[in-house]
Amino acid sequence: MAKVQTLAYVDIQHDAPAVFDDVEQGVVLREDFWVSGYKSGTTSVHGKVRVEAADGGGVDIEPRDGVRIERLSKSNFVISVPSLGINSLSVRFPRQVINPPYTKKTNVSPELHISSIDYSDKSEQLVIGGTDGYCVVVSPSDTKNVVELKGHVGDVQHVQWFPSGEVVLTASSDLSVRVFSSKTGANPRTLKGHTRAVTATAILGVGRQVLSASKDGTVRLWTVGEAKEAKKWRVDAGRAVDGLVVVGDEAGLQALDVIAEDEQVILAATPDGSISAFTLSSSSLTVPIFVSPPPVPSNLIAIAYSPSTGLIATGHANGITAIRHLSALRPVEEGHEAPLPTLIKRNEAPIYSLAFVDRDGRLDLLVGTGSGLPSRLALDIDANGTITASTKEEYAGWEAVSVESWAVGADSVFCAGGEGGVRRY
Repeated sequence: MAKVQTLAYVDIQHDAPAVFDDVEQGVVLREDFWVSGYKSGTTSVHGKVRVEAADGGGVDIEPRDGVRIERLSKSNFVISVPSLGINSLSVRFPRQVINPPYTKKTNVSPELHISSIDYSDKSEQLVIGGTDGYCVVVSPSDTKNVVELKGHVGDVQHVQWFPSGEVVLTASSDLSVRVFSSKTGANPRTLKGHTRAVTATAILGVGRQVLSASKDGTVRLWTVGEAKEAKKWRVDAGRAVDGLVVVGDEAGLQALDVIAEDEQVILAATPDGSISAFTLSSSSLTVPIFVSPPPVPSNLIAIAYSPSTGLIATGHANGITAIRHLSALRPVEEGHEAPLPTLIKRNEAPIYSLAFVDRDGRLDLLVGTGSGLPSRLALDIDANGTITASTKEEYAGWEAVSVESWAVGADSVFCAGGEGGVRRY
């Protein structure tokens, strides 16, 4: 296995901004909050920061026990932990917390747990899917105006905007895929055929056809207008499909050694970490063109693709994020060694969610784990294709609960999970 890049990281008391508010408003004269720094194989640092009312107004900040902190604004801080090599790390609290309305159906119904979110820059709205069929559309600028998308009777596992910004695609543990109007909540199409929970979707082009993946081990192609299954492909017997990526860009297809006009390649990720590749033009139940072996000996939970760089990232149960170029998925010729993946780890928490952010020539990776601590990693790629990761930003304000989904907007990133709210950074 390739050597793992171990990254140091920072955790901060989730309500630290409230400490500043209490002191500034005269509720208390002084109050402490904690800041901790961690790096695998190194002694952790657990510091305190005292916030005290200053003469003449404002507050004085006194960090101690090995941490340094600077407050840039109400929600943005810069933290250093010199003994761990953490220098001027940006730590951001959410600029907005969206708590969508949720009422339990019965006294024994679970609290809202968000499984998936997506944001449309076109409509400037979020779609949120979660517990027990819960699915809503909400605008961050007007959170009281909510459109309910009713129809699912199982947990909504995946949500996605069509390119128009007016229609939503959803997938559920109730075995169905549904198409909703985001304006009226109408459900004109329901796609049925899977025999186990539907885990992921992909929209092809403008949305006349869509793909769905399921724990029944299949990926299915649907013609939306007719609400009919057009084709299906199956991974190895006994395996579920937990993640789905579609490669349709020219460079990506060349990297996968697929040379055909108007072709697309479906990458179906299974829990053991293997990735099966199917061409969209192939017939139903055609065997994959290749199956890429797991990059690490740990279950795969999340997958993301960056078309601009050809990189694919997978998140695993042992806390490792593996990054490879698409070309590394292909079978290796006899006598040659497979390229080693870039392996990144911050702690032991499983990686639940990943999303690439590609802006202004810089590539970042958003990472959410089973114990909170969402972060933004900067990925530097040298002339030889070697990838070096560093922590660019910590996204604070979370309890130790799962971060299960990301959505990327033009000027924001959103994340959501076990706390039942959406945080905007």
